Amino acid sequence: MTQSLQTMNANQRLGEWSNRVAACRSSGKSVQRWCEENGVNLKTYYYWQRKVFQAITQEEPCFAEVPVMSARKSAVATVRIGGAEADIYSGVDEATIAAICRALRSC
Repeated sequence: MTQSLQTMNANQRLGEWSNRVAACRSSGKSVQRWCEENGVNLKTYYYWQRKVFQAITQEEPCFAEVPVMSARKSAVATVRIGGAEADIYSGVDEATIAAICRALRSC
């Protein structure tokens, strides 16, 4: 119960600060000026902006369908991120490699 209340409070604060960050960024004012006018400490604003951006950029884990190769080729590279790894074969385009790296980061 305590954990869920803490999570709810943290999500509520994140939502409030998300609105504040959006208001500041759309105001056309400098962050310092906006903070002064709204009674917000500059360090507090940047702390919450970082938290909001981190929450926005976190990607949900997902699975990607990988076609089965008919002829066994040897990998030209192996990408290891954290405890996950994937073999890269010749002819793979940049977009596929980027997708593989995102998937490995989410593991």
